[in-house]
Amino acid sequence: MRLSKTFRDQFIQHEMRTHGRKNGFVTTGQEARLLKWLPLIGLPKDKTLNMANIPENSPIVLEIGFGNGDFLVSMAEKHPDWTLVGVEIYLPGVAKAVGRLADAEVIERTRITQLPAQFVLEHQVEPAQLDGIFINHPDPWPKARHHKRRIIQKDFAQLLVSRLKSGGFIKLASDIPELAVWMRDILDQTEGLSNVAGVGGFIERDEDRIYTKFEERGEKAGRISQFLHYIVG
Repeated sequence: MRLSKTFRDQFIQHEMRTHGRKNGFVTTGQEARLLKWLPLIGLPKDKTLNMANIPENSPIVLEIGFGNGDFLVSMAEKHPDWTLVGVEIYLPGVAKAVGRLADAEVIERTRITQLPAQFVLEHQVEPAQLDGIFINHPDPWPKARHHKRRIIQKDFAQLLVSRLKSGGFIKLASDIPELAVWMRDILDQTEGLSNVAGVGGFIERDEDRIYTKFEERGEKAGRISQFLHYIVG
């Protein structure tokens, strides 16, 4: 079913223009879970991380574009001391992720925002507040005229750095070689970032990294992911 008017009026930020999918179909049960959990763990536009009741001294790690939540759940299970902040504008993905986080009994250690990542970092995150950022398989926007829509741009890279603590990390993954090189070249040239693999390099896959459904589909289609790891400072 389509999300109800009650849900849309309460949670969707209609005035914030973004590219890509936003609305879609959810089940009655999924909407019920969203209505239960988003008032507790959601980050509407007038709420910051400082207002999100995050435990003192908990590392705060953000995932931009968490899709259906596979990776978010995995990180929550592997790092019980972390508070994970998930950013995703596609509501059916948010609905699936909320269900998976609840089933895994890790949802109370997460905060979810449906707002664009640029807004989240500019208005909801303080400078040097994050311990890490994951960006997994962002939209490649393959047409040249759409490259300006890619999430990794020079200004956005500088914004990422400004929101990370010294020693914090940015980890990225893409199964589109041209996009992986695009992200690497921009981040290699971003002041304050150090490429763990050396300038121009990619890291090996982390041994404990899960294969998400998205990544498995890519591999079946012959697309092998490449990985980047940067440290601030």
